[in-house]
Parts: sequence; structure tokens; C-alpha cells
Amino acid sequence: MDHERPEVRWDSWSVVQDTIKSEHEGMKLVGVMWSQPWNPMALHAAECMETIRSKAEVDAQLFIVDKDKNPHSAAEYEVTSCPSLTMYYNGKPVVVRRCFRADSKAYVGSLKKDGWVNVLKEGIEAGKRYDSGETFLRACYDK
Repeated sequence: MDHERPEVRWDSWSVVQDTIKSEHEGMKLVGVMWSQPWNPMALHAAECMETIRSKAEVDAQLFIVDKDKNPHSAAEYEVTSCPSLTMYYNGKPVVVRRCFRADSKAYVGSLKKDGWVNVLKEGIEAGKRYDSGETFLRACYDK
């Protein structure tokens, strides 16, 4: 088990936005982890996401964005707290549907690394179901 804390590479919002809006054949899921370097739970989520992307554990383009440096963008994408994960498939948001809660554009909460991997994999599967009219991820994770 790897206990070393990775150094988080914070991404530029302009690069993230261009990637979300780009539509090209073979487009993967785009995952954006909204975090804050001063918030211990959010920083832990960012470190998990950094490990996932550095080891290519999921077939997705992953980004880590500092919410405090991008408040207008965070508000535009309905990110109100950290850590939050927003996902896009072919430029469209993957909606998060939770039992007894309103649908959301973000998965909010703190998970272990394996939990984030599962959420991302579910996001990929949800994106693939767009053609059949189902556009949401069923979020029921306890990890």
C-alpha cells in the first residue's frame, strides 16, 4: 500500500474548460476535482485524484482545480463545497442522482482513493448511456 502523499498538480481552468468543450472522436470522460489546498478533506481528495491520474487507473482525463482561484467557474458549474467532483462526457455533464436528494452536477464528499476510482468508473458508464436517454450516475458509495 502506497502511503506517500503525492504533490498535487493544480490545473489551469482555461485548459480544463477547453477540454470539456472539445468534441472529438474517442472522447473520454473528463473529471474535474474541485478542491482547496487549505482544506484537509479537500486536499486529501485532490491527493487521491493525483494518484489516480498519475497511475492512469481510470480511462479518463482528470483535472484538479483550486475552487478559491476560480470562484466564478465553480459557481457556473454549481460547485458550492469541496471536495466536489464534476464529470463530463462528450462535453455534457454527468448528473449525479442520489436517493432522496435533488439531482446535482457534482459528487460532493470525501472518499478513499478506491471510492473515487469507483465513482469515475460509474461516470464513464453513465456517459456511455447517454444515447439511450439515461444521463445520470447513481451515487451510492460508502467507501
